[in-house]
Amino acid sequence: MESLKTVPFERRGTHRYKVKLALELILENGTVLPVESIDLCLRGLQFRCDSWVADEIEPRGIQNHPLDKLRFKVVTDLPGMEKYNSRLYAGCRVIVARRLSQNEYILGIEFIDFENGSDRLLEHFMKQCEQKYKRNSHQAF
Repeated sequence: MESLKTVPFERRGTHRYKVKLALELILENGTVLPVESIDLCLRGLQFRCDSWVADEIEPRGIQNHPLDKLRFKVVTDLPGMEKYNSRLYAGCRVIVARRLSQNEYILGIEFIDFENGSDRLLEHFMKQCEQKYKRNSHQAF
């Protein structure tokens, strides 16, 4: 995990940290898509993907149809959480899709449910991110 940075203030209720995590998106039909997160908060995350992944998520066009019906599972290992079960299992829904170029998108997803106590694991991980961010910001002065 790289040095943590926060994302500038937005209208969200929880703090978001720039964290690169290898994610597996598991679609309702069982398809598994590998992507990498851009940032993470207690309520969801953002990831970057190419048009092939976007088309797998929504074959009719990711920007041409309502997103609130797009649901899948996210699975990832959270670094530094080895004393717990370090695997996050979260049911998600797409809340935003932004096209960056002809072949690149950013998708924002919201966590809607968790399995195997993953919500507590995420809370521990986010506290770890906050502590690292505070340590790094104090060292900058």
